[in-house]
Amino acid sequence: SGRTAMRANISVHEPRMPQDIDTAFAFSMEGYSGSAEPRSQVPFAWSPGWNSPQAWNKFQDEVGGHLRAGDPGVRLIESSGDKLGWFANVPGAFSPAQGTWQVVPFYHLFGSEETSSKAAPVQERIPQAYVALAKSEADRLGVNEGALLNLSVAGQTLRLPLRISEELGAGLVALPSGLAGIPPALFGKTVDAVQEAAQ
Repeated sequence: SGRTAMRANISVHEPRMPQDIDTAFAFSMEGYSGSAEPRSQVPFAWSPGWNSPQAWNKFQDEVGGHLRAGDPGVRLIESSGDKLGWFANVPGAFSPAQGTWQVVPFYHLFGSEETSSKAAPVQERIPQAYVALAKSEADRLGVNEGALLNLSVAGQTLRLPLRISEELGAGLVALPSGLAGIPPALFGKTVDAVQEAAQ
């Protein structure tokens, strides 16, 4: 570990941890988290062969009961119940205006992550930038897979080849996230126009 390495020129043995006589817990690297000690202060629940939530049973006087050595502390603030309006402001169903599309990101294993996309082996596998539409949208526009499209979005014009995707619904257009030439600020914006580019 780092602590061993700091003193490796003196000794490979780690010095004893500083002792705190006032702590309620075992003051060591590993500590002690077994259920045999009668205590009310429990740093975390662990018992051999039990998952953490199940291990609490080993510390209680009965399943779902109190700690064997007594519950620690005093509850100062009582719950006043859930008063949040979880269902008061539910947004309406997605219903895009005719002739507009919302930009959503498509993520790629190679290319969408900022740091790894700078590595040469990853760059060899990064796809070319494209625009994706649902089959129904492509049919409505009269364009086929591979057609070059012009997109007008947020005051910018992108010229990209078309990919038809079964994952998209009507009113959505997808751009690959992280690829060169695709500004991240476009995601969530509205595409005002899509048309086939002149060859």
